[in-house]
This record gives sequence, structure tokens and C-alpha cells, in this order.
Amino acid sequence: MAEAREEGREGRQLFCRIITPEETIFDDEVDLVITKIADGEIGVLVDHAPLVSTVEIGDVRIHQNDERHVFATSDGFFKVSENLVQILVEEAVPAHEIDVDEAENRVEEASREVSDKDEEDRRREAERSQRIGENLVRVARRYREG
Repeated sequence: MAEAREEGREGRQLFCRIITPEETIFDDEVDLVITKIADGEIGVLVDHAPLVSTVEIGDVRIHQNDERHVFATSDGFFKVSENLVQILVEEAVPAHEIDVDEAENRVEEASREVSDKDEEDRRREAERSQRIGENLVRVARRYREG
């Protein structure tokens, strides 16, 4: 009986897409996708149950054969359906492409904006920008090679 269930899984593949408003950052077959959603960290393998959630500012770790791809992402949306993981975010940067100095400057600038802003909406956006910049620095330092 177990053999019959496993036989039906042969050939099934998991795909992942990371999409920003400007471009598709990643679109390929994968073994595992790990990221932080509203309820905590999630790992998605082939045949995962359908799911829609928000994705938090953080990192997306993709395992593909013997390789690992890591992206620093802003917040956005996360969907799993029919062996397709879709992550829709404003910003996604491969860890190895992050310029730490530029990201640190972004954090400092956003920090100044937070302290200068009186209007609640503008301050919240500056705080969000600061968290995204801090995430870029964290991901680059943790995952970048070299």
C-alpha cells in the first residue's frame, strides 16, 4: 500500500517564484523553501497543503539539489498551491549581491527619518524602511560567501 502511494509521487516537482513589481527574481524547480510567514517559520516540500499568508521581512532560503539560495526580502504575500510556492514582495535581493555599506547607509537614513517624522503614517513607513535595511545587513552578514 505504501509503495502505491510513493509510486504516485514519482515525477512530482516543487517550483518556487519570488516576484517583485519590477521582475521575477527567482523561478525554478526546488526541493525545499523556508521562510517566515505570519504564524512563524515554514518549510515547504513537494505536495504541501494549499496556503495563503503574509510573508514577514526576513529571508527566503531555497534548497535546490546541493545548492542553497538565500534572498533578503521585504514583507509581502506567500501562497502555496499545486506544488507552486509564490512569494510576492516589494524587494528581494540575493544575499551574495547585497552591498552591506549601502544597506547600513539605508538604515541610518531611515533612522533619521523616523526621528524627524511627526505624522504617524510617514513614521511607520520610515520604520518599515529601517527594518528592511537592517534585514539586508543581517542576511548579507549571515549568508554571503567571502
